[in-house]
Parts: sequence; C-alpha cells; structure tokens
Amino acid sequence: MSFEITFLGTSGGPLEGNTCSILLKSTNIEYSKLLEVEDDKPTELKENDEILVIDAGSGMGKLTDIIYQESTFQKSSCNLLNYYYDSEPISYYYHNTIKLNQPFKNFNIFNTISYTKLIFNKLNNFLISHPHLDHVSSLIINSAGFPTNNPPKQVFGSKYTMNALQNHFFNGIVWPNMPNFDILNLNNLEFEKSTSIGNYEVEMFPLSHGELNMIESKKHKHKENGSNEEEGDERRHSSVTTIPAGVDEQEYIKTKIEQSKVDDPTTSHYQSTAFLITRNDSSVLIFGDFESDKISKLEYNLKIWKRISPLILQKQLKLIILECSNSFEIDENKLYGHLTPKYVVYELKELEKQIKELNKDIEQPLKGLNIIINHIKEPILSNKRQIKDPRKQILTELNKLNVDENLGCFFSIALSGTTIIV
Repeated sequence: MSFEITFLGTSGGPLEGNTCSILLKSTNIEYSKLLEVEDDKPTELKENDEILVIDAGSGMGKLTDIIYQESTFQKSSCNLLNYYYDSEPISYYYHNTIKLNQPFKNFNIFNTISYTKLIFNKLNNFLISHPHLDHVSSLIINSAGFPTNNPPKQVFGSKYTMNALQNHFFNGIVWPNMPNFDILNLNNLEFEKSTSIGNYEVEMFPLSHGELNMIESKKHKHKENGSNEEEGDERRHSSVTTIPAGVDEQEYIKTKIEQSKVDDPTTSHYQSTAFLITRNDSSVLIFGDFESDKISKLEYNLKIWKRISPLILQKQLKLIILECSNSFEIDENKLYGHLTPKYVVYELKELEKQIKELNKDIEQPLKGLNIIINHIKEPILSNKRQIKDPRKQILTELNKLNVDENLGCFFSIALSGTTIIV
C-alpha cells in the first residue's frame, strides 16, 4: 500500500505560518473522491477515518493556501523558497524516487474555503508529538471553527502532552476549554503499544527534546569586595531556557522534572514522541523534535531503531520523517534538543548497526530507504550575506555525509505546501 503525505508546514520557526503539520492518508481514495459534490459545491466528506493529522503547527489557513494554489495554477508551491536568493525548484529537494502530487488541482477555485472547512470538519484524528507551540498552535486556533454538532475531534499523544494542552492552552484563560465543550477529546496513548486510530495502527515512542535541569548559560557577577569579575556558568541549553522572575531556581527545575515524569519516572528530559503508523503491512515513522542519543546519553532512539529494523529488512517501512533543525554544526550545548546533519547521520549509522545485527550479510542496510527531513529553522541573522536557503544547505551536507559513510539512503527535504506519494 502507498501513502499520500501533504506537508502543511515543515519549518521549525521562528517564522510563523509554516510550522510543522502533516496530513497522511492512503492513496486508495483521492481527496476529490472523499467529497460529495452537488452543483460544483462540496457538501460532505464520505470517510472521516481515512486521514490522520500529525502535529498541528499549521492547519486550516495553510490548507486553504494549498487548495487555492493547486486549483488555480495546477502546481505546488512552497512560499519559503521565495525568501532565499539561492533556492532551487521544488523537485530539487525531493529524491527522484519520491513522487510529487497535486491532490487539490481539480478542485473548484471558487470554493476554496468550503473545501478547507469540510475537510477539517471531518478530520477525526490528530497525533501530537509534543506541546510546543510550533506543533500545536493551529489545533488551538482552528478549534474555534470545529463543528459543535459533530463528534468531538480525537487528539492523541503522551500524558505529558495531553496534560500540557489541557492545563496550559485549553484552560479558559489562554484559550477556551474546548474539551469541556465536547469540541475535542484529549486521549493518552501508552508507549510502545499498538493502538487502532481510524484506519491505522499507531505505536508511540518517547524521545528526548533536551534536558529540563540544564538552564541557559548565565553570568554571575562577584559582588564580594566590590569585584565586577564575571564567572561563566556554562550549562547545556535546552527547551527550558529561562526561569520566571521571583521563582526559586531549584523549585522551578524540580517542578519541570516532576511534570516530565508523568509518563517516564526515570527521565529529566523534555518529552517529545515519535509515531510508527501502519496500515496493511506498510509503515511510516514520523518523529517529533528530538536530540541524538549521543547527546542525551539515553537510548530512546536506539529502542526505535531496534523496533523498525525488521520492518526495513522486510521492505515494510516506506520512509522516515525526522528533524534537522540547523543547517550548520553548532555547540552541542546550544542545540536545544535538536539535530544537525552530523547527528542525523550518527543516528542513521546506529540504525544501520541494528539491521546488521539481524542480517550480518547485508552490505548497505539503508540502501534505498527514503529519509525526509522536517523542522528546519529559518536563519534570521543580522548579516544578510549569510542568509542562504537552509534546506539546500542541509540537503547538500547530508548527501555528502551519505556518500562519506556509504549509507546509500535517499535524502529529501519536506517542503510546506507540497504533497508526496511513497
């Protein structure tokens, strides 16, 4: 079976409007066939368990843009490529084994909003990797437009993520309490347990997205004897980078760590997750934000590599979607729980080792495996000469490392506004 994947958003920020969100469905049914049309007007989505939404940094607004672009110009577009002088055409960023598609090109251009509304009204199932705003902002904003007379949307993720959504977003202060109004339900998934969601089987795995007890570097001024000497307190940067004014540092760290223990009592790391999604013996693996095991000193990623190694040998895994936030190598203490090209390849080498343990005779275990890079950050810098397309830079570096390490995998870059078939 083949999957059709629409990238609503693929950026890691700091620009808003293109942050991470994916629509996934099988290719058995086209979007146009999912809609009943009367007098050129869409009326209803026939099957509402066909589509999964993975993360929701982008949503209705981006889908409306995509439908308008494809129905008007009969081609895909990625607005992010317009912002850099050295960007290439869309086809440059996808390996030639990846088929590009325009699933909305035959839609009526005068009904763009209607199509978006109907599609989102009938989307049942959302998988959220972690509660950072660039992965949930559209779920929150779009929820105001979800129908009240339909079954509530089903949102799935770890206990940590669901608790964060309820307590910090849908709390009646930041945003209305949508779960209380039956607009959506927040559902806890168990780690490493297959769960039926719509037409799919989903397994969730924990990831580390930076340490919670390592706070941003601070300079301490010695006031003894009137000294102004600064003493560096170099600590690893993470997802938690500031402590609110007037809050005791140790109590703040303790609270954050306790929150992270909701799912895993052994961790002091900010929790993100990955989803292994399967249908009819075909699978895709989609990561939220995460860091290398080499940095975290944990074996979260290794556990995933062990799980998918048999699937790769059986040609069941269609592709892996994972992040590479930075287009250049930076100090590992300032990665904020993310990957660079070097660490992407390090992790793929670890995956290679696991496959070779199952089959010692295989020379290039990852040969032909599609790896799609997501969550690339825009380089907002003061020196305009340095602002180059980070997607092109990352693809160039990964392809070089791919050759140097003899991996044989196929790298592509996910582009907001594009649809692929694998």
